[in-house]
Amino acid sequence: MSGHVIDAFFTVTDEKEGLRIGYAVQGGRIARWDWTGKRMYDVDAVPLAQRWPQLPEAFRQGIDAALTTQADNPWTWVFRGPQCLMLNPLDGSVAQVSTIAARFPGLPAAFAQGIDAALPAPGVGAGVNEVYFFSGSQCVRYDLRVPAPVEVKTIAQVWTGLTAKAPEFAHGLGAATVDPGTGKCYLFRGGDYTEGTLADTTIRENAAAVGNAAWPGLLPAFTRGHVIIWADGRPVALDLETGQSEQVPTGVLAGAPVTSPDGRYLYLTYNDRFSCYDMATAQVRWHSTRVTDGRRAVFSRDGGRMYFVSKSTWKLNVVDPAGPDLVAEIGLHDYDGTREGEANDLDGDGPATRSTPPDEAQENGQPLSEFLPGWQDAPPVALSPDGAMAYVGFHFRRLGDDIYRILEVDLEQRKVLQTFHLLDAGAPLDVAIDAGGRIAHVAQERGTCAIDLYTGAIAWQDVLPPCRAMKLTPDGGELWCLPAADRGGVLVAASDGHTVLRRISLGAGNGLGTGLDLEFNHFGTYAFVLLGPGGVAVVDVAARRTTVNHYVSFPYLGPRFAYTTY
Repeated sequence: MSGHVIDAFFTVTDEKEGLRIGYAVQGGRIARWDWTGKRMYDVDAVPLAQRWPQLPEAFRQGIDAALTTQADNPWTWVFRGPQCLMLNPLDGSVAQVSTIAARFPGLPAAFAQGIDAALPAPGVGAGVNEVYFFSGSQCVRYDLRVPAPVEVKTIAQVWTGLTAKAPEFAHGLGAATVDPGTGKCYLFRGGDYTEGTLADTTIRENAAAVGNAAWPGLLPAFTRGHVIIWADGRPVALDLETGQSEQVPTGVLAGAPVTSPDGRYLYLTYNDRFSCYDMATAQVRWHSTRVTDGRRAVFSRDGGRMYFVSKSTWKLNVVDPAGPDLVAEIGLHDYDGTREGEANDLDGDGPATRSTPPDEAQENGQPLSEFLPGWQDAPPVALSPDGAMAYVGFHFRRLGDDIYRILEVDLEQRKVLQTFHLLDAGAPLDVAIDAGGRIAHVAQERGTCAIDLYTGAIAWQDVLPPCRAMKLTPDGGELWCLPAADRGGVLVAASDGHTVLRRISLGAGNGLGTGLDLEFNHFGTYAFVLLGPGGVAVVDVAARRTTVNHYVSFPYLGPRFAYTTY
């Protein structure tokens, strides 16, 4: 271990997308930082080998330093021991694998054996071809065109204000980067950082801890994270690294917890109060009695909207979580909105012609006037990949008959477009939409099915047993399901056809175990399963095996939990 919380940090500009992307490396993992939004692009870090498969084996274990110049952007020099190469982080291309001594002749011997950090040097004209290399307490200004060193000094001699603002940094750096949008540079050492301006190589801020106040989500991205469980009437955070659990000091009682896409905000519902807790600052962000019942909220990709069915209004609520502000309440109605004509099968040339009912069908449809048994908290809601549609699972009663439906809701028009009929197999408990937006996988009380959203036809049914929860892996390749029967473990099924590929044991001593709820981390490297006896199983997704079981020493666990890197 290097002893630094950040081993390397470099920044490229994506000219096509207009983005400034920082890449932070710790050990063999990488996470991306959004300079414009001052937040993480990635909720959790991903292995270097997964982000950039073309990296040679040695570089997959970790990176010592990296350097992006204005002239070469986005191509970046990457250093590991005495070796170096050029990497395009946007597409993963690798070129010019070499040694530091061969590629940067004239460097002092210590630099040829390894570089701790690097930065472009300020300047115009010829100066734009010069860079800074750091090793120990020394700093070399190097001309890439010649190529040869320009000068060798101590770090303190080059960086005005360093000894006053961050004296420990004079002994060496762990990483360094610059934000090309502002010209500010950031030096890292141990668990601290300092800030300055590259143009005049001046350090202007006292050293401070690399924490969530200045770098929200950066360090949590490199941890296993926590799951938030409803236990003993309050939210409890279970540390997935240590297995330790403690109550979250939210000051409010909690129903089913929900977290924002980046994991920073925890949303809790209790009776008629809805609350938001900031995991980064450990402060309550807001309490609301205007917006309530967000027990099974789902979020837009950017976290700017949340969607859930309110148990008090029986409508799909569209909420701005910053306020919170109720943006819209969409009435939920049922009518026969299946498409006319023969349904195309999945191997057809394209979608069937839509037969969206006219607006008056919305007005004359059957309102969903009551919640019926089947949900312990609220109906399931899933979003289409483009975020334009919401799919709501519903069970209601008409003229004494139980009706089971998936409602397709247009979020821009704010109305139900059509209804998909489900099997007579009980209330829909969970819904998962495939990456192409064509298939809705549905878990019901007494069965499972998949609906072709292009045709309205049932694509597969009861290939899987009844399941209480189902989720697609983040890459969309597999469907993971928790059987409704006790001691069913986790079923891993093909997303196309529902064929069972593997059953994973969750219990101690190779017992199958009973899963209640399921979450993946951002990249899908781990799955977390809430266990019936009162614990959480951590499952390695690639290996398809449980790596550890953590048990919670609090009475009564709620049926749902939420994952966060914080």
